[in-house]
Amino acid sequence: MSTSFVLYFDTGIRAGERIPFNGSVMELGRSSQNDITLADVQLSRNHCRLELRGSTLWITDLDSANATFVNGREITSLPLSAGDRVSVGESSFVIEVAEAAPVHAETAAPVIDLGFENTSETEEPQKKNLIRPIIWSAGAILILVIGATLILDPGSATTKKTVVAKAVATDDRTPMIYYEKVEATAENVFRYELTLSANGMLAVKIDDLSGKNRHIRKEKKVDPALLGELAGEIEKSGFFGLEKSYAGFAASPNILNELTLTAAVGRKAHTCRITNRTEPEDFKVLRERLETFSKNELGIWAIQFSAEKLTELAQNQLEFAKKKFAERDVKYGNTFEAIQAYREAIFYLDTINPKPDFYADLLDGFDVSSKELETRYGEQSFRADRAINLSDWATAARELKILREMIPDRADERNVTASRKLVDVETRLKKGK
Repeated sequence: MSTSFVLYFDTGIRAGERIPFNGSVMELGRSSQNDITLADVQLSRNHCRLELRGSTLWITDLDSANATFVNGREITSLPLSAGDRVSVGESSFVIEVAEAAPVHAETAAPVIDLGFENTSETEEPQKKNLIRPIIWSAGAILILVIGATLILDPGSATTKKTVVAKAVATDDRTPMIYYEKVEATAENVFRYELTLSANGMLAVKIDDLSGKNRHIRKEKKVDPALLGELAGEIEKSGFFGLEKSYAGFAASPNILNELTLTAAVGRKAHTCRITNRTEPEDFKVLRERLETFSKNELGIWAIQFSAEKLTELAQNQLEFAKKKFAERDVKYGNTFEAIQAYREAIFYLDTINPKPDFYADLLDGFDVSSKELETRYGEQSFRADRAINLSDWATAARELKILREMIPDRADERNVTASRKLVDVETRLKKGK
């Protein structure tokens, strides 16, 4: 009996891919020299290593800048088991384990494929769940309704039952949420799902069949203090006084717009569904609050735009970044602005797969600009500190002001440090006069 491991990427640039472990050692990172390459600026060039020790798969962080996480916890080195989730940068993958018994030639029966099943292990689960909406081309509204139901993840119904059952079982005021939005036409299905579990884990899943066929999965543990504030807002929203269902008529026979929201706080729980009609004000206020909350927590504001629009925005930021970097000697803050533009462009393309051809230019430009600013900042800091050591306060003040222009973001620690030094230097200048 042998054991084989598979890395199933459910979020990030390679979402939906299953990569078999090669049986010895595999390294993952941003560099193309790795066994698994992820074009993600949050990854180190060599981020982590997977290796087999005996029959156990181990993962080791390679002193990466942003760390490696297993099941939400930062690790240095750790053995992995089936079902463990590894998170690196914007990507995460789940460890799958398969036990394979040896096949003996004298007893193995021939397998005849009659073509009734597709057993490809590389088929994306999301595509399996979402293939049914193709039949909507017939245009019947009944098919639209059935199709929208079928694309629900198997865990969705369980999540809603858990939310309701939790309210009956406990007085805990930690909020639990299940929210789903489905927008469907004969050409496209867009599905947005938000869940907030009893342990404070916020998760958003998005499936958009248009454009680049995006599938987004993100999750994060929410600060308990924020959960307490959210619970209070839910209770005051008027949601618990709404009817269970509000149904209307679609603008055309080939459209379905449906919102379903289940919320529980303490022993109170309620579910409300809006189908093809304007949502009640209390529902709208709470729904918008939850969407904003999730976008702020998970950093996924870009999902509100189509893939084409996001690509256009990224292209514009790339051109702006190139211009600012080319003019880095014209104004002290231009290199910093170039870095910000590169970062914004990369952010726009976070949910776009496959990435456009210019994505590599973004990553390279971000690296070059960051290194350039680091070098210039170091040289400027040296000049400022030298003037301070020589008690040349006028020169020190001038050099420190340049430092602040190089890093105009007041929240940046480098700006904060330069500003503190400048206050002290200007105080000494006034005393000298």
